[in-house]
Amino acid sequence: MNHYQLLITVDDKQVVLERILQVTRYRGFLINGMSAVVNTGTQIGTIELQVSSERPIELLVDQINKLIDIKGVKVDNRSSRQSSAQDYLLSTQYK
Repeated sequence: MNHYQLLITVDDKQVVLERILQVTRYRGFLINGMSAVVNTGTQIGTIELQVSSERPIELLVDQINKLIDIKGVKVDNRSSRQSSAQDYLLSTQYK
């Protein structure tokens, strides 16, 4: 199972989070964690989304980028590598 952390920049709209969660579920990714912060001065929100799946992360990133009110999506590769290392350690502990 691959783990990823996405940093999503969005316009401050009420339905944006719901759309992102729907796309995430439709694309077969599990949500492992989430935080959202809105900068009231700029009306720009930042969503950190931790997901896991056997599917390539590009499938999810491309779909989220197509949504209205999305400013950008970045994959934090550091957390992916750490999660992969944690998965490897867990898998070797139970053999």
